[in-house]
Amino acid sequence: MAARTPDQAAPTPGPPARSEAESMVCYTVNHAARLLGQAITTRLAALGASPGQLPTLLALYERDGLTQSELARHTGVEQPTMAVNLKRMERDGLITRRPDPTDARRALVHLTDQAKAVRPEIQALRAGIDTEALTGFTPDEYTQLAGLLDRLVANLHTLTSQPGQQPAP
Repeated sequence: MAARTPDQAAPTPGPPARSEAESMVCYTVNHAARLLGQAITTRLAALGASPGQLPTLLALYERDGLTQSELARHTGVEQPTMAVNLKRMERDGLITRRPDPTDARRALVHLTDQAKAVRPEIQALRAGIDTEALTGFTPDEYTQLAGLLDRLVANLHTLTSQPGQQPAP
């Protein structure tokens, strides 16, 4: 190995090499989603809720008294998944179901006082996690990231909704 002369700077270490898998966008997005999920799970548990319940709670915070099918459409989940979610939320004391006064075949989903009481904490939790996750991002970087992720989601919706295409496991 050749000796360095006084006018040569010592090499500065660069970022660690990334594996081929880690260099893939899908790997990084999935990894970020898992880490965000863990942060949300821990914080929601302290409020008596779970991540799977969060979209339903948010929809009901916007408009209490929706039907199961309206909630499924609003949150983008399948009817059977929503049925299971509502059963768990009812068990956990977050919602009640009451007959629709205009159509006895339907039930309206309402928030309980317990769910209403944690609304400020849930909204603060969402904002707090965003703030923590985006520490060091400039407003322009945040805007750019949000736009790029919106495009990624739109592309994936197109990919998974094409006839004959099966979503990746």
